[in-house]
Amino acid sequence: MPTIDVTMRIRVPPATVAQVLLDAEKAPQWTSGLERLEAVSGRPGEPGCVGRAHYVEGGRRYVLEDVLEKVTPNRRYVSRLTGGGIAVTVETTLDPIGEGETLLRLRWKGRGTSPLTKIALPLMKGRIARRAEADLAALRDLAEELAEPEEGRDPSN
Repeated sequence: MPTIDVTMRIRVPPATVAQVLLDAEKAPQWTSGLERLEAVSGRPGEPGCVGRAHYVEGGRRYVLEDVLEKVTPNRRYVSRLTGGGIAVTVETTLDPIGEGETLLRLRWKGRGTSPLTKIALPLMKGRIARRAEADLAALRDLAEELAEPEEGRDPSN
């Protein structure tokens, strides 16, 4: 069962990072291959929330069910994703560091659920890790952009 651990320092507070992390409309902007994320039931950011993540990769389309299992608001989110021949647990922690900064940690732990993915998934660990790093860099950029005051606007307003 491959496990991937990735960390990213982000120059905004955890609440700002969580705002981007939980925004279904922003998810395709920072998640490789994701076309859209739709809410199925529950409220985003609350335990039990269910979504469907629609992916396309190499011309292949698939859908993963995303169930948010555990939540500590602005600090920790644990999701279970299933479908497309995989079952994955993703734990995301947002630790405050320094002045208004966040250390984002992502732990991805998955297994294949079909004969093909049982063999292929362990061989894809490096690719999955590189993709996770790129996705978190894109999330960082979105969160930092969100926190920047509009040009010419007084940030104290």
